[in-house]
Amino acid sequence: MRRKIVLWGSNEKDEKLLVALELLEKENVVNIYTFPESVATEEFYKAMSEKWKDDAEVEFPAGYHKIERKLSVSDSILPDEIKVERPDLITRAQAEWHFVVLSSKLYGMYKSELEELKEKVDTLSEYDNAMWDELRGFWNKVQTQVNDRNLFREQGAALREKANHLFDRLKELKKSLEGEFENKSKQYAETFAAEISEIETKVEKGLGLNPLFEDLKKIQTKLKDFKFTKEDREVVWNKIDEAFKKLKEKRGAAAQAHQSGELARTEARYKGLMGAIQKMQTSINFDQKDLEFETKRAANSEGQLEAQLRQAKLNMINERIKSKQEKLEDMNKTKTELEARMEREKKKLEKVHKQEKIEEAKEAVKQKIATDISETAKARDKMSDKLEKAAAEITAPKQESFADKLAGSFGQMVEDVLDTAQAVAAVVTENIDDVMEKAEDLLDDATDKLADMAKNVDKLADKAGETLNETMDVAADKVDEVTDSIKAKQQKTKGKSEEE
Repeated sequence: MRRKIVLWGSNEKDEKLLVALELLEKENVVNIYTFPESVATEEFYKAMSEKWKDDAEVEFPAGYHKIERKLSVSDSILPDEIKVERPDLITRAQAEWHFVVLSSKLYGMYKSELEELKEKVDTLSEYDNAMWDELRGFWNKVQTQVNDRNLFREQGAALREKANHLFDRLKELKKSLEGEFENKSKQYAETFAAEISEIETKVEKGLGLNPLFEDLKKIQTKLKDFKFTKEDREVVWNKIDEAFKKLKEKRGAAAQAHQSGELARTEARYKGLMGAIQKMQTSINFDQKDLEFETKRAANSEGQLEAQLRQAKLNMINERIKSKQEKLEDMNKTKTELEARMEREKKKLEKVHKQEKIEEAKEAVKQKIATDISETAKARDKMSDKLEKAAAEITAPKQESFADKLAGSFGQMVEDVLDTAQAVAAVVTENIDDVMEKAEDLLDDATDKLADMAKNVDKLADKAGETLNETMDVAADKVDEVTDSIKAKQQKTKGKSEEE
């Protein structure tokens, strides 16, 4: 948009004039130069039209007259005594120059604001995320004005160049802060890894498992107070999960060994008892035959003395049989008790095996969720530069954003996985393999959804990143809830077993 006009006109005496108008936008002033026909040669007119209008220097001849007028929306630029051949050019220039003045003021305001931001950035000794947000908010305003063409392209380019320098400075500070953060994260990770390794060593030595389990829980709680890089946090959590897994395996093996030992001892006692019962029954059968034989002989006794001896012998055999019968009854009662005990111990052993499967299922679900979230986070990190560029150069009108849709889809996915995990927690009598198959199917569907979402990540600005982080935090909380639910179910099951 030109700031200078050259055209022919006349004065109040109808004398021909060369009229040149120049806008001084900062001052909101229009300079009007008039040249009488006597000095406005064809050569001078050509120089004004071809050079002066393009801001080249042209020497004015003697005899010209200069008028300075304030630019007004309502009043004409030209004084009443000057008439021009193309008044429409004057009217158009007046409208355009008014816009130029306002745009210049807007540019000046943004330039001043950018200088204030520069002073703030120059005083920073370390990265400040609030400063980044403030600078990004400023640039979003500028970009909106450029898109709406309220600022000229060259004005937007000048502001962009200065803003980019500030963004680069903040990125350098952020990189430095991230380097320091990574060093601290690595130190924390090594410290926790050493503590976990020490517990693992004690587990291998067979020391008290319950105290070690509590020590691991304390470390797990303490981890929440430290900040790690994604990689270090993943390493530490994987290590602590592995330690929990080993400890649980030891506890499960100990419980299984104890339960198996109890069952073996009961079975051995039962086996011995059955042998004793068999011998007792054989002895009773022998006495019964002896009783029958002596009864027959007593019927053929010769004399009173022999009859009395036979009867005494019969009484002795009867008492022996009676005593053995009582012992046999006690032995059969013990047999019934041992059979009931063996049945209970077999059920307990089955529950131990089933508990191991539940633990494996819970761990599989938890690991699957963690893996899917981690892969999504990595995909989002790879697109971080694109997201920053989008935030710096594009300002889109507010609509139902892709980030909102993503949050909804991801949230529903988490609910599906939660339901699956809750089903695992409820497994006591159901087939654990069937439940796990259902859980795996749902988790595979969740992974596919995440992959589809990741394809559109580069279309999002910072809102998408914030939404994903919030949703992932919700997913982590859901996993914790499931874990607590599973533990509560296990405790309840354990209580019932002890009552039996």
